[in-house]
This record gives sequence, structure tokens and C-alpha cells, in this order.
Amino acid sequence: MLISTIFADNFRGRMKVASIYLLAGHPFSSAIQNWANVHAQELILAQEKPADFFEATDSLLIFNQNQELSAEILEVKSLFDKQQKPVHKIDINGTLRVGITNFELWLETNKVKSLLILGSEELVANTNLERYLTA
Repeated sequence: MLISTIFADNFRGRMKVASIYLLAGHPFSSAIQNWANVHAQELILAQEKPADFFEATDSLLIFNQNQELSAEILEVKSLFDKQQKPVHKIDINGTLRVGITNFELWLETNKVKSLLILGSEELVANTNLERYLTA
């Protein structure tokens, strides 16, 4: 508990990106909207397809469970990979501390400014999503 609290304070204090893009009306986006709002100077909810955010964003964060990715998310990931834009995946069923530490290092290393965050609808029902958002 103590380690988690100290880590959470450090994580919250350091993670701040200029813009976070989420899909409006998407269950996953709705589930993480409050968290995203705290960690960005600007939260952008848009109606477009995720591929339409490609030019406006410099990096992609994908929440998943057991490394499973939908066809739509794989398509967007492919766009980012082809242009060598940073992509990071968080498996919410993985080890919490390792996942957050790796994410924090990825943010710092890549100097992320404008982040598109994607995840499937199924993640909303997974209790581990809340565990990551409150860590």
C-alpha cells in the first residue's frame, strides 16, 4: 500500500501531456475520461475515426487485456508504426507496477506531447482498468 501510494504520487506528478485525444461516445473513452482530463493540459473528444487523429498526434497508447487488439486498433497501430511514431501498450491484466513504470519511461523517453488513447469496449468491464487508473 505504501509503495503504491508513493508511486502513484510520483506518477500523477510527472505525467502531463499537452493533449490527449479520445473517441467521443466510445465506452472505453468514457471510462477513462476523468483520468485523461487530469493528465493533459487539453482533452479532445472527437467524433472522427481513430485513423483521422494520426496527423494531430505524435504517439499512441493502447490499453488492452492479454495483448488482444481489435482490427481497428491494429489498423491505427500500423499507421503509427509505418511513420515511426511511438506506440505503447498497457496490458491491464499484467503487473501493475511494471506496467506503470514502463509507461512512465515511455512518456519520458519519447517526450510525448499529443497522445491518442485507444482501448476496446470489453476493457470497461475489467476491474483491472480501474486499478490502473487509480494507481
